[in-house]
Amino acid sequence: MNEGAVLRKRHNIARKMPKVEECIRGSLVIMNRICGKPNCHCLKGQKHRAIYISQSYAGKTRMFYIPGSQEQKAHQYVKNYRKIRTILNRLSDINIRMLTKI
Repeated sequence: MNEGAVLRKRHNIARKMPKVEECIRGSLVIMNRICGKPNCHCLKGQKHRAIYISQSYAGKTRMFYIPGSQEQKAHQYVKNYRKIRTILNRLSDINIRMLTKI
């Protein structure tokens, strides 16, 4: 592939990058929990659904509660992070090939 084609490919890959300000490194975790109220339905088997972002930081796992109204946004932010990481890896590979002319 000539240099012009490689530059176009690199540009097209970079254009697919999500907004970096809309990303979260971590995983979406859904937990079913019991609240502890004596007459709540969760004590009879219908547990409350709780959403968290799980993130490893300084060798420890952190969990952040996400309100149900923010679930879709949190899911998209986690997905954006993974997409950014994949695109950066592809761009890095292209740049290495361009610099070493492989």
